[in-house]
Amino acid sequence: MSDHDGEDGEDGEDGEDGDKFDALTKAYKKNPSIEHYVKLRRENPHAEIEVSVFGGIDPLLFMEPELVRFGIDPLLVASVMDADTDAISKLCLQLLDEIIAARSLTKCGETHLGRRGLAIPDKLINWLIAVMLDSLSWNDSLYLPRDLIVLIRERLSGSNLEYTRAEQAHRGRQMAILNGGRLMAMGRKPSFRLIADLLEVAPSTVKRWFPEGDFLKEVEKESRSFDENGEFSSANSVPNKRLKKSSRKEPVEPLRRK
Repeated sequence: MSDHDGEDGEDGEDGEDGDKFDALTKAYKKNPSIEHYVKLRRENPHAEIEVSVFGGIDPLLFMEPELVRFGIDPLLVASVMDADTDAISKLCLQLLDEIIAARSLTKCGETHLGRRGLAIPDKLINWLIAVMLDSLSWNDSLYLPRDLIVLIRERLSGSNLEYTRAEQAHRGRQMAILNGGRLMAMGRKPSFRLIADLLEVAPSTVKRWFPEGDFLKEVEKESRSFDENGEFSSANSVPNKRLKKSSRKEPVEPLRRK
């Protein structure tokens, strides 16, 4: 296992790891704040700065009781510190399993998991993520395992980020208006339930897309772009323009007749 405390690197400049401890790297490790890093990087935009600050035998020995307490094998973490990608993936999956289990218990009414020691604390998960990232930097193995990407994304806010939810709601609203306009042009009265069936979502979801209660108003405007058969009425119709400008992979769903 590599011992990569910045302090130890001071005397290793002429050793086998000397290339990791040039002046900029040593300067950063003495003060690993983001302010200092940005200053060094701005002044030396093309320099290689090794950025690991966690890991090593001493931190692992200190953390061993905490790791064992929550069922994490210290030897697995030692392999992680050597940038063993299989070990990193194994640890990430274990942490994701623990997050899933804690979430299930919370849904069942268990609200004091941390206090009762039933869930790995966030601070320990965050420390392990930092160790994994630092090990990749220290060992010059900058391949990021996808299991680690999923774990980091989950810690940042899960797979359904706020901006993603907003974009999905916007897209759903546009699809609801488009299909509603087509229905109205064909002489059918659109409703939240009918649109929900077409888009395979809950009626309450469609209703949330129109908090101002402007569903029918928007649908009526859209209906002018279709003829009585539900076809676009002209090459300059609003739906055609939207389709041409869209960068989404999925096409507008055709209206299913009932």
